[in-house]
Amino acid sequence: MPDKNIVHWNTLISAYALNDQPLESFDCLIEMQSHGFRPDLITMVNLLPAYTQSSGLLQGKSVHGIAIRRGFVPHLVLETALLNMYGKCGEPRSAERLFDRMVEKYLVSYNAMISTYVQNGLSMEAISLFHSLREGPLNPDVISISSILPVYAESGSLRQGKQMHGYVVKCGHISNEFISNSMIFVYAKCGDINAARSIFNGMVSKGVVSWNVIIMGYAIHGCGEMALQLFSEMIENGIQPNRSTIFSVLSACNIAGLVEEGKMYFDSMTRDYNIKPHIEHYGCMVDLIGRSGDLAKAKTFISRMPMVPTSRIWGSLLNASRHYGDIETAEFAAKHILQLEHDNTGCHVLLSNMYVEAGRMEDAERARSLMQREGLQRTTAQSWVELHRCEMHCFVNGDRSHAQTSTVYAVLGILSNAIGEGETAGSANSFRPAEVLARRGSSPRHHGVRLALCYGLISTTVGSPILIRKNVRICGDCHRAMKMMSEVIGREVVIGDSKIYHHFRDGLCCCGDYW
Repeated sequence: MPDKNIVHWNTLISAYALNDQPLESFDCLIEMQSHGFRPDLITMVNLLPAYTQSSGLLQGKSVHGIAIRRGFVPHLVLETALLNMYGKCGEPRSAERLFDRMVEKYLVSYNAMISTYVQNGLSMEAISLFHSLREGPLNPDVISISSILPVYAESGSLRQGKQMHGYVVKCGHISNEFISNSMIFVYAKCGDINAARSIFNGMVSKGVVSWNVIIMGYAIHGCGEMALQLFSEMIENGIQPNRSTIFSVLSACNIAGLVEEGKMYFDSMTRDYNIKPHIEHYGCMVDLIGRSGDLAKAKTFISRMPMVPTSRIWGSLLNASRHYGDIETAEFAAKHILQLEHDNTGCHVLLSNMYVEAGRMEDAERARSLMQREGLQRTTAQSWVELHRCEMHCFVNGDRSHAQTSTVYAVLGILSNAIGEGETAGSANSFRPAEVLARRGSSPRHHGVRLALCYGLISTTVGSPILIRKNVRICGDCHRAMKMMSEVIGREVVIGDSKIYHHFRDGLCCCGDYW
């Protein structure tokens, strides 16, 4: 094109930016200036979508600098684009400084800043800004609410989730499909799958995302049969599944132990729905095959994958090896995990626990020493129980810091005796069981999840379910104890660990003792 003007250059820059070619878009900016064209406001706005990763931060800051020197700011569209750029590049504090300096803040500005906080894991800041928006002259819109709802989902606070649900209904946004999908996700993640289903049933229009969210919700609550029933209803309603749907279905089969059904759905992906399996689908299959106990077949399946296995794939094999006590396969899986992630603490701990269970104390000690040399620390297990007015009470193993410690331990003693568990209940969750038993606080009998249960018993309405959240997987000792305790107290105990929700009722758990 012989006669290029600024419009042509801006169009070309925009094309590169929108097609994920950041270097080309920046080179185009430089070339444009070499031809005597000075970038204008549109140039700046068109450039910024290209820089949505940390690797593009330097160019994004350069664009910001040019905009300041050229006097393009303050300008709503440009400042909003800059907020989005900083958020996606992992620079929330830079976005925060820009937001604070903005002369006028519009709803789109608040939405961009809230989204930036959420994307970068700054949950408290996101909630605080959302509350400021609610209390000011501007009213949150669908985008504001949909941006903040994932924070409430990850918080695990059911009461806060219910409060947001009430606010959404009051604002008249519950009929919005995207908002309804988000609320289903919030309730599922916060432990109330029945409330999630109620919202789903009330939706007038259900797209594929709606079905995906409710199917995955039932999956993480161990309700595999219901998840598969919903999938069948989805197909009957003429909704075409996508890769996320199949992942949700395979997850449901995996968590519920439906091995043959999982294999059938995996085979149907390409045959019936023309969906190419991705790494997450292969991960589910490794879990499923491992669950069946055929670890050799699981290893063969991994070796035949058309892509390089990730640490999560090997982690599935490691977990299956733990469940079946196959140390040789566990060592094989751990070797591959540590080649990919040498600082994977969970891998070290799980393998060490297996050595203890097998009585191989020298190997366990060697693993512990390796962790110390690497400077690795075990994640501190924490358990939260939520009470009235959104009060969250946290307990760690052997915790004696709570105001009602004496009552909690008294209740724990009664329950432990009722299930036939003595003072010396041991566990394989330590490197040196003898030392653990000598330190009462580290015994599984005094793990934080049990303390949280006892506090919930004395602080909630008789007969109501007790909801507990954990930041790590529940150990085998506590899982067995919770089954028996649920029968003793005659109440449902719902424990959401780092993988799934365990629903303990009448001496049983929905996970079928595989998690």
